[in-house]
Amino acid sequence: MSREVLRDFFVVVADLDMEHTIKTLLCDRQRALGISLEFDPDHMPQGDLLRFSGRDAGCFRKAVELLQPQQNRYRHAMLIFDHQGCGAENRPREDVEADVEDRLEKSGWKRGRAAAIVIDPELEAWVWSESPHVAEILGWQSDYGGLRSLLAARGLWIEGQAKPRDPKVAMREACRQKRIPLGATVFADLAAKVSLRHCGDGAFQKFRDCLQRWFPARKNGSREE
Repeated sequence: MSREVLRDFFVVVADLDMEHTIKTLLCDRQRALGISLEFDPDHMPQGDLLRFSGRDAGCFRKAVELLQPQQNRYRHAMLIFDHQGCGAENRPREDVEADVEDRLEKSGWKRGRAAAIVIDPELEAWVWSESPHVAEILGWQSDYGGLRSLLAARGLWIEGQAKPRDPKVAMREACRQKRIPLGATVFADLAAKVSLRHCGDGAFQKFRDCLQRWFPARKNGSREE
């Protein structure tokens, strides 16, 4: 019997906003990420992406249960959830990631084949970069300076900081001011348009670095190994 060919990558996410973000990045922004992989969230009989109904806490607690069945189907896997709401907020993000990765290794995943990405505090931390696209998508007509001034006046953005102190509250306030419905499509639009080069968030950098290590960009039709 021939051995089943492994697919490239399986990812578990904690909510709909994250699903739209990751789908957009992996389907439409591979070049910007510096990667090349086969990824089909709608691949049959199951897609390469699972949105887990257990949300952030469920992803943290059930990491092994979610990813162990994929060991013989995928070359690499990733679990992505928010630090806020995962049930381990009193521990640093890196410790939570290490906890999950240790459990995955004990369950059979070879060290380095699977990774946990814990976004601190929440997905909105990936949004805030000095890009006119951020302001435009949030309803501010490319006026990033005006958006930042409003948030500073509301006490949501401290001068000298790279992003708002509470990225989620800041995003809600920005959309509220312009009566923009905040939903998963907003996250998809941001993932599609905002430059990825200047995102300094530690969780995003780990996400990108893992993907670049696993799936280097193609050169002359083949992956650079």
